Formats: sequence, structure tokens, C-alpha cells
Amino acid sequence: QHHAEDVVTVASRFKQRYECRLPPAAVGPPPGPPRDPRLYNGSGTKDWWTYEFCYGRHIQQYHLEESEIKGDILVLGYYQSAFDWDDETAKASKQHQLRRYHSQSYVNGSRCDLTGRAREAEVRFLCEEGAGDYIARVDEPQSCSYVLTVHTTRICHHPFLRPAPGLAPQPIRCQPALTPAQYVQYVRAQVSDTKRKVEEISEELRTLDTRLWSDRDSEATSQSPE
Repeated sequence: QHHAEDVVTVASRFKQRYECRLPPAAVGPPPGPPRDPRLYNGSGTKDWWTYEFCYGRHIQQYHLEESEIKGDILVLGYYQSAFDWDDETAKASKQHQLRRYHSQSYVNGSRCDLTGRAREAEVRFLCEEGAGDYIARVDEPQSCSYVLTVHTTRICHHPFLRPAPGLAPQPIRCQPALTPAQYVQYVRAQVSDTKRKVEEISEELRTLDTRLWSDRDSEATSQSPE
């Protein structure tokens, strides 16, 4: 049988199968950007890049060996502009709001051997309360075109950049995974159980009614004149 995307089948330790429907939050896209571990800068390790980000000025990368720069220093870009939250075109772009980041553009970096063009980079600032400023990751989606993700507390005051509120626990509802024949038996058992409960309640009501009338008769007898 075809199951919906939000339905999974699980089994108990007694090998009883159940179909469980997941809450929407479990099958939808995760809120906000992924939380990646801090990128180790490779200080003192050969063949690892170290990235230097000077806010509003430039971005550089180079190799460090024993705390000394070895080889060429590559410039990934010089500061050009920042995302303008008041610009009408910027307001039409929902990416910054949906992913909750502020960005800057850096251009005219060192010449790229692969493309022949100048290197360029985008710096994305994400709010992380209670932490200092650090480069969380560096990506290169295209040759010599970089994306630096910087975590910082300096933008957390902005209403569009605060982290999304945490999700409350959601219930997962399960029911027995049955064949058509088993389902018929299950329904009959439910009907039988319901009928039994109705009979038990009816019997309790009859017993209670009998007791009430018995108490009333006793009270009337005790109050009658001799």
C-alpha cells in the first residue's frame, strides 16, 4: 500500500507493526540556516587554509605553518557593498529574511587561475547569542567565488535576524498496521469492547438506582407513625 510522506511504519519489541503519522514540523524544511560546527582554521597544520576576514576591508586566505605564513596570500575580495534592508528591491527578495542573515559583497580579489577573473566573496552574518565573532564555515559554490558564514552577536537586535523560536514538542499518533481482514477483526473487537462497556455502565446504573430506592424506602419506614 502507498503511504503518505508523513507516515512511517515501526514495530514493537513483540514485532507488532504500527503506522505513525509524523507532525508537519518533522517532514518540512528545517527552520533557519543549519547549525554547523566551527571550522578549524588549520593553524600549524600543513595544507590547511587559514581565512582572515577584516570587516569592511578585505578577505584573505593563506597557509600557516608553525604560526608563519607560507606561500602567496590570496585576496578573496575587497569590500564593495552591504545588503540594504530599506531598498525596495531588497524588500522584494525574501531570501535574507527567510534564512535570517545579513550580507556584504567583496570583489576584485586575486586573479583566479581557473576562470581568469578576479576572486569574489559574499559574507553572511548570522545571529548567535552568547558567542563571539567567528568564521563558522567557508564554501566555494563556484570556482573562486566564496561564501563566508560569520556567527556574531552584533546583529541579534535586528528583528529579522533573531533566531527562530524553538519548536514545541509535537505528538506522534500511531495505530496498528493491519491487513483488511485484521482491520475487520479489530473493528469488531472495538465494537464488542464498546458494547461490553455500555453493558457494565448500564448494570452500574441499575445497581445505583436500586440502592437509591432502597434507601428511600428505609427512610420512609423509619419516619412512619407507630
